[in-house]
Amino acid sequence: MSGEGYRVLLQARSWSRELRPKGFTWDQIADVIALTHHVNPLRLYRLAHGRTAADVVGVVNDADPAGTAALRDSRHYDYEGWPQAGRRPPAPLLVELARIYQTATQRLLPEEAVASYKKCDRGLISGADFHHLDVNRPAKPDRDSRVTAEGDEWSTFPGTTAVDAPACVRLLRAIDVEETDMRRRELLFELALVFGGGGALELLRVLTSEEEERLAGVLRDSRRLDEATVSTFEKLTSHARKVDEVSGPATLSSAIHGQRAAVERLLAREAMLPGLRDRLLNNYAQMSQLSGYFAYDLRDYAAAEKRLSDGLRAALDLGDPTLVGYVHYWMGRMAADQNRTAAIWDHALAVQSWAARSPSKLLTPLCESLFSLAHAAEGNAARSVRAHERALASAEAPKDNEPAFLHWVSPTAVESRRTGLLVQLNQPRDVIAAAESYLAGIARSSKGSWSGLAHEIGQAKLQLEPWANTTYVRQLDETLRSCGLTRVDLIPQSRS
Repeated sequence: MSGEGYRVLLQARSWSRELRPKGFTWDQIADVIALTHHVNPLRLYRLAHGRTAADVVGVVNDADPAGTAALRDSRHYDYEGWPQAGRRPPAPLLVELARIYQTATQRLLPEEAVASYKKCDRGLISGADFHHLDVNRPAKPDRDSRVTAEGDEWSTFPGTTAVDAPACVRLLRAIDVEETDMRRRELLFELALVFGGGGALELLRVLTSEEEERLAGVLRDSRRLDEATVSTFEKLTSHARKVDEVSGPATLSSAIHGQRAAVERLLAREAMLPGLRDRLLNNYAQMSQLSGYFAYDLRDYAAAEKRLSDGLRAALDLGDPTLVGYVHYWMGRMAADQNRTAAIWDHALAVQSWAARSPSKLLTPLCESLFSLAHAAEGNAARSVRAHERALASAEAPKDNEPAFLHWVSPTAVESRRTGLLVQLNQPRDVIAAAESYLAGIARSSKGSWSGLAHEIGQAKLQLEPWANTTYVRQLDETLRSCGLTRVDLIPQSRS
């Protein structure tokens, strides 16, 4: 085997090692490899299984009960080169290779090549199917309704990641476009699969080649977790918060959840010094909060509750009063959206208690903001407004020595919550006016908090029926469209 051929085999072998645990079938892996290596199907399946020609020849010869098989490496290469070159493989050998590769015999030949065989051989080729040997092959559904071949082929599997085969294909193409170095392509592919797919590329671009190499080694358990790797996770977290300000939660959600899951596995697997563990636990708590916030902003309340609760447990284990209070704030915000008044009070009082122990001054406006929501949920407009004004005043606190996750707290951010208060107080006309005022004062690139704003406007519009199609509301719709929010965004989503 040439040096180039061996490099291709090693690359294909590494891809299979990553994709098989994620539920990919051998057919799917062969299709993925075909995107970058334009060879005949017989060779594609050998590469997908990570076998050399000598390996396959040995298995074929050993399978002959009479011991008379005499397939040689050179002849096998001839078969893999056909029909462009070499020799046509005999039908019985194709059936045996299909059994080895756990696929249908027809998939080992170009479609037009099947017609060159005799009728009896064509029957043998079309009738031999060993897909049932592939443990990743989904069972056929027990129903009468038909499914397309494509739907069967790319179905996902319980317990695997959300990176299905089409997403994997898109990921490979994206990496091929932006990265020319083959080694770095493989690292990016491996890390992106762990971190949830193509959305992770936005995060991984910030890493150096050395950081990618070290991180991949730790995640595949081939090297120990060290301080530099923890710094890499912290770097990714910091970058994620910056990207969120531009791209919004829909772009980053899967990548952040993937990083959170990776850190969780390391905490369970690795034995490390207390200081290093505290830093990694802090990163896990922050990732859980950020992932929970993204799920909340996308109105997936069940996922948000789970992730925020995980983050709260980690922050309590860490003993960080600022982080504990911050997670309670987002749990309170979610409770307000779900009209759980008692839960809003619980989280508001919790933020107040932890703020008293925290050196941070920016927990105070968050605490007052929750009290404002709690009073609004009870219909007490006067107390709600007073708490909101206190939150605005305290949000002027300097950000020196404040943790990065609180840097978004500002009078503008606090004022954006006024629409939520007015929705709670059932004042839809004021909601529209407050939304117009807020939209006039924010940059168009800030997408992170617009999903919640659009949802609140949608709620207000429902309460305006049958007068929701007035001139003023239509003007607001035009403003929203100019900011990149269409009417689809204004349809209130179901609450969990």
